[in-house]
Amino acid sequence: MRPLSQDLRRRIVAAREAGAGTGEVCRRFMISRSTAERLWNQHRQVGHVQPRQVGGYRKSRLEGHAGTLERWITRQADMSLVEISERCWSDLGVRISVTALWHQLRRQGLSVKKNDARRRAKPA
Repeated sequence: MRPLSQDLRRRIVAAREAGAGTGEVCRRFMISRSTAERLWNQHRQVGHVQPRQVGGYRKSRLEGHAGTLERWITRQADMSLVEISERCWSDLGVRISVTALWHQLRRQGLSVKKNDARRRAKPA
């Protein structure tokens, strides 16, 4: 769910400052009572009604191991993501899913390449 627009947040606070009650503000702006109270309390305590950050706040467990991952991939470029994930657990003590590992490698600009011999079809 997206946060309320900054304009709507300001109008809600302005209505409360003008003396409107919580119920009246809720009906006028079609918001829940808890939203109106939360915005009003935030305005009184912090002085603004900016929304908090949505997503993107978690750091990867592998953030400090970028050099190690790069060395592994440079030495053995045909490692699978599962193999790298298992090696992260055994060598670094970091348990990470294949998907999270893939995202981390992508952020670092690293890719895992398979060699040409594995790509070829096997003779019948």
